[in-house]
Amino acid sequence: MTTSWVSWFLSAIVLILLFLSGYIMKNSFRLLVTGKRAQGIVVGMDSSSRSATDTTKALLLTPLVEFVTSEGEHIRVSGRSYSLKPSSETGDEIKVAYDKSNPKNAQLLLWGEFPLGPAGFLLGFAVVLILMWMGGILISNDPTLDDPFHLLPTVIAHFHLNPVRFPVLFILFFAIPTCVGGTYWTYKTTAELLSKGIKGVGHVTGIERVYAKSNDGTTGSGMFPMIDFEDASGTSHTIRRSLAKPLSRLKVGDKVEVIYLAKKPDQGRVNTWDEFWPAPIFFGFCSIAFLVLLFLVLNGYKSIVSATHDPGIHKELKTSGVSAIATVIKANPKVRYLHYRIEKDTLITTTKLADFVSLEGEFTFWLPPRTGSEIKKGDQFRAYLDSLKPFEKFYIDFSQRLGPDRNAKSK
Repeated sequence: MTTSWVSWFLSAIVLILLFLSGYIMKNSFRLLVTGKRAQGIVVGMDSSSRSATDTTKALLLTPLVEFVTSEGEHIRVSGRSYSLKPSSETGDEIKVAYDKSNPKNAQLLLWGEFPLGPAGFLLGFAVVLILMWMGGILISNDPTLDDPFHLLPTVIAHFHLNPVRFPVLFILFFAIPTCVGGTYWTYKTTAELLSKGIKGVGHVTGIERVYAKSNDGTTGSGMFPMIDFEDASGTSHTIRRSLAKPLSRLKVGDKVEVIYLAKKPDQGRVNTWDEFWPAPIFFGFCSIAFLVLLFLVLNGYKSIVSATHDPGIHKELKTSGVSAIATVIKANPKVRYLHYRIEKDTLITTTKLADFVSLEGEFTFWLPPRTGSEIKKGDQFRAYLDSLKPFEKFYIDFSQRLGPDRNAKSK
């Protein structure tokens, strides 16, 4: 089977994307794994010549960290990520990783300092391209769409993918990381507020109607209590209750307890459980549900397909299995369909399959072997059965053609 120029082109694009993502992460990953650790302190801010936007001329800042190497040398390094409001302030302690031969190229051990954005974008694009390519192999009738290394059909066969299961896995590929990430970030925000938050007293000063426009053009609204409070410095802030009326029974003049972080008082919340836990619980429930669905999809329909496509079972059954004959009842390579029947080989005497008469089944997703000859109704091939579980573990070897049976029909 030949491979089309499209497959070679897609392979080149994927390899380039993987190389670029690895190149971007190379230095940071090397320092993270092999670099020596040191405790640094933020001694100031380093500014960039770039401004935030065309209209906002404020300079972008990054922490300037000083640390001492194991040889006693004092080194100052700037972060690689610039922003209007860096997450670190002067006096904060930050761990760094450095190479003894070049300590000035140290890596601040903060999430924002790793080039996860550009590297993740390239890697994600490569993965999406691979998934779309696999989808094309599943639904197309063009055998030249196979990749030059024949890896994608192997993956498709190993995970028993078909045009029905693949879209589910494709959706889960995006849904699971999104829900797991949502669980992590919402829980992290909640835990930080509850452990480090400063409590204060707020007053309901009004009820505001908030409008929201949906995708279909309809407009909805809700009545939300607005709460004013002062932080420790005496600065006034206004926050909105997340529950609208009538779920929220707050009225103008009511007192409520608020909680906020010293660095982000304008993001304070009313100190009630429904302000903290619904989001982590929702994302956590979705994560568990999607993971269970993934497990069920990956483990479904294994009684026939896994034994047919697992190379380990191939070798095991060819060595210790009982020889049988597989007869093709119907084959349609264009739609990847095969209907077969497996029977005992009457020329081989065996007592291991006393209760076995015949096995008939079908593959709704079937990868025709690269033998060059067409498989059609009546063709017979060598099959191998597990003596203990012949209906669950068997292997049809399409490379061992036995001869036609023109009277083949379903029993």
